[in-house]
This record gives sequence, C-alpha cells and structure tokens, in this order.
Amino acid sequence: MDSGYGYGGSMEKGNMDQKDTMSADQKNAMDAKSGSNEAVADAPVAVISSYKGGMAPVEKMAEPAMAKGMTHMVTVGGDAGLVFSPSSVMAAPGDMVEFTFMSTNHTLTQSTFPQPCVKMQGGADSGFLPNPNNTISPPPTYMFQVMDTKPTWWYCKQKKPTSHCGKGMTFSINPTADKSQEMFMQMAMQQNGTAAAAGATGAMVMGSSSSMMMPTSTVLAQVTPPASTSTPAAAPPVVSPPPAAAPAASPPPAVVSPDQPQNNAAAAPASPPAMAPGSSVVTGSGSMVNGQCGCSCLCGVAAFPAGAGMGMVGGLSGAVPA
Repeated sequence: MDSGYGYGGSMEKGNMDQKDTMSADQKNAMDAKSGSNEAVADAPVAVISSYKGGMAPVEKMAEPAMAKGMTHMVTVGGDAGLVFSPSSVMAAPGDMVEFTFMSTNHTLTQSTFPQPCVKMQGGADSGFLPNPNNTISPPPTYMFQVMDTKPTWWYCKQKKPTSHCGKGMTFSINPTADKSQEMFMQMAMQQNGTAAAAGATGAMVMGSSSSMMMPTSTVLAQVTPPASTSTPAAAPPVVSPPPAAAPAASPPPAVVSPDQPQNNAAAAPASPPAMAPGSSVVTGSGSMVNGQCGCSCLCGVAAFPAGAGMGMVGGLSGAVPA
C-alpha cells in the first residue's frame, strides 16, 4: 500500500545522495528546514504536514514559508461519497488548506487541467490515507500552504473497486471562468468513460488556448450536417398491367361527399375538376376476391388538379362478405 510519506526527521543539506531519492514534497521540506526557500517559492503549494491519524505522529514537512492566512477545511470522502467537500476553494497566498480524510481510503494527488486523473510530474501527493468506516480517531489529515493565486488541480488516485477520479472525485484551488472546477470534473469523468452514467449535460470543447463547456445540443448542431434541400428525382412512370381475365374486375369504389347520404347502391362518380396544365389522371383498377378488395392507382409528380381530393371520401358502405 502506498502510505504517503516516510520522511519525518531532519536531514543535512549537504547530503545530496540522500536528497536525490526524496519526493518533491520532501525536497521542499528539506530546503525549508535548512533555510532555503527557493524550491518552495517555485511550487504553487508548500506541504506543511501529513498525519496518518490515531496514535501516529504528525510528520512535519516544512514550516510555513510566509505569514499564515486563513485556513480552508476540506473533507475527503466519508458520508458524502466520492467527493471533496467543498470541491474547490479560492485561496490567497499564505492561506492554509487542511484536508481531513474519511472513509474509506483516498489520496490527494496533484494533476493538470488537461489530464485530471494523471499525476503531475513533481506534483504533491499525500499517498493513501485510509480510514476504514471512519474508525480512526482523530482522522488522517494533510495540510499545505498556498504560495500564489495560480489554479492547481487535484484528484483521488484510488482505483479500487472503481476509479474515484473517473467518478468525478476532483478538487481545485483558484479555478477560473475559463478553467472551472465543473469543466475539470467533467473531463475527469469523460476520460474515464463514465460521463454518460453520471448524466453529464454538456460536452467539453477544447480549443488551442482555452476550454469551455457547451450544451450537448449546441455541440451536435455544430457537427450535424444540414438536411439536403435538393428536389428528389422524379419516379419513373408506372405502367398499369392489363386487366386480368378472371375474376372480373369490380368497378372502382364510388367517391361521395361527406354530407351525402350513403346507401348500398353505388353512387355515380363525380366529375373530376378541371386539371391543371401539365397534370394527368390515370384510371385505377380494383378487384374483390373472397371478401378482400384490392386497388391500385398512379400518382405522378405533377400537382393535383385544383380542388381534387378536398373533403372527399371513398369506399362502399355495408358489411364485408363472410
């Protein structure tokens, strides 16, 4: 198990071989204890202490490099689930950020905005600070001092039984409108294949110099080609087959007006209205076999004659023969 830092005692500045084997946090701590703040000043945060909870000693990593500001308290995991509570803070240089680790086993690991779930090279990392079922009292803590106002990005690197970062367990300090905590969390979920399950309502659109969240409908509108406006090609004319010799074709269904009373006698077909120039009408055909009727007609691409079909109905009244 990656349990965090093993460094807890003082070291001499001149022992370079031993310093080469230390983590970035421990190198910063060594420089601070020896009176050199150069490494700490270049880092966005300076780790102050790490505490595994219970009877374990508090590991002092460094003294504050500047006057202390306010202390921001953040809860990691616990009853709220796979989240940092709050998920972001706005901190001034000198402010302290203290993380309290609750169930079950989490980390605070520094990453970058484009790759939320990948540890930043040389970034801070608390290591795993387990607290099974919140049974460790006092709980584990991790504290650092903010050195400037630049945004910093963090996540939990636990992957058992599932990726905590992929579920959105991310944290940020001093996020901006162009690079917000919500964007950071959504990218973490998308890159780990869980955005759909989490019900993400936006899509991340990455640019060369900035990123922004856009509604999914807007993104789809940008990538969906417009519908074709061209007129479809005219269908070839359909040639009606010659009428069959048997059975005898029944006359075409009568067409009657909706307000005309219907009876069992076939009504005389109404005279069709005058046809528009260039249009044509082809007589249809129909048949009745064993109580089933079938008919066919030809519809061309020309416009119907003015008024044709308006308010008209067709068919034969009466019951279908058994």
